[in-house]
Amino acid sequence: MEATSSATPTLALHLQALPPNSFIISNIRNHPLFKFRASTQSPFNATQTPPTHRGEQFKISKQKRKPFSEEDAFPSSLPLHSKNPSAIYRDIQGFARQNKLREALTILDYMDQQGIPVNPTTFSSVLSACVRTKSLSEGKEIHTHIRINGLENNEFLRTKLVHMYTACGSSEDAKQVFDDCYCGSVYPWNALLRGTVISGRRNYQDVLSTYSEMRALGIELNVYSFSSVLKSFAGASALGQGLKTHALLVKNGLVDSSILKTSLIDMYFKCGKTKLARRVFEETIDRDIVVWGAVIAGFSHNRLQREALEHVRWMIEEGIRPNSVILTTILPVIGEVSALKLGQEVHAYVVKTKSYSKQVPIQSALIDMYCKCKDMSLGRRVFYGSMERNAICWTALMSGYASNGRLDQALRCIVWMQQEGIQT
Repeated sequence: MEATSSATPTLALHLQALPPNSFIISNIRNHPLFKFRASTQSPFNATQTPPTHRGEQFKISKQKRKPFSEEDAFPSSLPLHSKNPSAIYRDIQGFARQNKLREALTILDYMDQQGIPVNPTTFSSVLSACVRTKSLSEGKEIHTHIRINGLENNEFLRTKLVHMYTACGSSEDAKQVFDDCYCGSVYPWNALLRGTVISGRRNYQDVLSTYSEMRALGIELNVYSFSSVLKSFAGASALGQGLKTHALLVKNGLVDSSILKTSLIDMYFKCGKTKLARRVFEETIDRDIVVWGAVIAGFSHNRLQREALEHVRWMIEEGIRPNSVILTTILPVIGEVSALKLGQEVHAYVVKTKSYSKQVPIQSALIDMYCKCKDMSLGRRVFYGSMERNAICWTALMSGYASNGRLDQALRCIVWMQQEGIQT
């Protein structure tokens, strides 16, 4: 096991051909990101006035909610009855991409009433939305629509249903669909594995049982099968099973896959075997941003701050720019070692990359980093310059006040947060 680094790193991190630090600091201070804004905003626009009488409030609350109608689903387009099926499919898929399942189901009900068939691709997009939102009840309604359309025997949709039920935590329904569609194909098995991992529960034994059954039945596992298995082993810190799987990958000639290299690095780091993880990383020839992100996150997870920052510098020297995931990984590391200058360089890179400067997770990480570096002034400027302040931003600021001994300001933040309508 490698020793944990706690001292401030002496390395210089140059994210781009950036100007000297003094210029960066002045540039940061003058950037529109840090323009001070009021900590509270009125919930009413300038042209609106809040209700002043209780009677008015009561009348508003007693108004009946308008039921969802065709006009609500398509306010700026042709009505459903004047559209061809392909256009309606695109509308359903658009709602699915936005995770608006109730609207998508309303259209599916309409199509069922009109006798318009729905294609498997459209059902697939809606089932994917159920996986993202963990919406089991909506998933069951979609399963009913699949039966109505006579697509229950479609292998592609059965695989999606297995994935959906396992991801939503309904293992019994998933097993029933899986048993009905049993075949020698690896795809339903992959759906079962992947869904069990996504469900978020500690289902290591279920994954191991499915994995063992696949091998006993002679199912040919592919890259995605092993990726799900390794992710489960990483979450359970099952080093022994991970080593056996690594050996099997070498035997089957799959170890050169970039996806599996990343999974192995993640698994070894989460099992505390940093030397093995580093060896897999160094053996990787084509290192993309995902591989770099895995190794940087692994060092951070094991509290090896210096190694994490060194690999960020190494990545930049190879011409790969940090993305939002890596930025949210290294900013807490910088805060832990109180490397203020380094944090300002990273902040300058965020400001220069305009799309990152608007992302709330990065703003929250910057606030937390400045607070840990004992610079509450810059932390407040980032906070008040944020376009959107959610509970995570407020928590970062309150934690900063508390860690710097300003408990009165931390308590005031709770009041200000409630005034902005954010629940504590």
